[in-house]
Amino acid sequence: MKQTIFKTWMMTLVITLFLYFTIEIQGMDDANLNKKKIQMYENWTEALNIAVTIGEEKSVKTLVALEEKDKLIQFLMKEEQKALHFASFNGHEGIVKLLLNIFSEEKDKLLEYVMKKDDEMNVTAVHLASIAGHVQIVKLLLNTFSKNKDKLIEFLMQEDDDITLHFASKSGYEGIVKLLLNTFIEKKDKLIEYVMKEDEQKRTALHCASENGYVTIVQLLLSTFSERKYALIEYVMKEDDDKKCSALHLASNNGHAKIVNLLLNTFSEKKDKLIEYVMKENNEKSTALHYASCNGHREIVKSLLKAFGEEKKDKLIEYVMKESYNKYTSLHMSSFNGHVGIVELLLNTFNEDEKDKLIKYVTKEDHINHTALLFASLNKHPRITNLLNYHMQ
Repeated sequence: MKQTIFKTWMMTLVITLFLYFTIEIQGMDDANLNKKKIQMYENWTEALNIAVTIGEEKSVKTLVALEEKDKLIQFLMKEEQKALHFASFNGHEGIVKLLLNIFSEEKDKLLEYVMKKDDEMNVTAVHLASIAGHVQIVKLLLNTFSKNKDKLIEFLMQEDDDITLHFASKSGYEGIVKLLLNTFIEKKDKLIEYVMKEDEQKRTALHCASENGYVTIVQLLLSTFSERKYALIEYVMKEDDDKKCSALHLASNNGHAKIVNLLLNTFSEKKDKLIEYVMKENNEKSTALHYASCNGHREIVKSLLKAFGEEKKDKLIEYVMKESYNKYTSLHMSSFNGHVGIVELLLNTFNEDEKDKLIKYVTKEDHINHTALLFASLNKHPRITNLLNYHMQ
């Protein structure tokens, strides 16, 4: 209801400004018309920006028709002018087309216009359309470079902290991810470099898609390395700068089992690298197993444990017994939260002839001398309490 009232008010303002402007200029000669335009410039600018923002395409057309094309281009190119940004973010495709068509005879200026950054947020219209998921608008904007692909690649490669591919991957906009990747279809080396780009937190698009569970986007990103296995492994193993988390940490924490398996499968021919990847700790000394165990993601725990196989049993035991910064094991976490299925998986890691190691594992104490058994008892998880007591005998 509030949105309807707001839009009605905005439209009324546009119409009022527009009528005032058109009535005032009727019957004037050129000299007086130009003088009046200068006096009313702010009203015209405000009317245009409001009409663009709320998607009043007819009003935009009329306002644009009132100005000479050269002066209109000069106006739109101003640093503080954000008509294309507003229209792109709000999904007003018709207005975006209209604004781009103004530059139909000024191709160089058109590219400059599309690449123009907002003076406050330091983002382009392409960024904003990607954030909002407007795939057709992103396509329109990228198509302005149809005769200058090198310029488009340069434009995308110059993105630093605000990377369009990251925005689209984080929000699950598969169509936009495909558009961006297809830009590099004839530039394989540049494609790899683009996909591996990191933002200010050293996150890649893979981090973004893995954390938020977008399986198809993860597949798209990984497939770009089909002929570059060494680069694929480097990409998958990248850690962010916040907690030193890999994509595996993020997917495991949020329960995205399909993505976990996709990440693990990239190491199908590199067993040692796979073990290294799975055992990675972040800056809190937490592994993907800690995250999955804490949050009850049983299928992910199974996948992580299975990665070691029988031939790496010693490494598997070492992995299961790992402690986080506060000396929590995965058993502490799963016992505390009542994840009985995960407790069973962790305990079953130990063979019958490894009883001493198992008892050591079950009786491990955290930073305040709490065991997994104490956590299970305090939080009233009787099945886990019984399991732990049984394995301590």
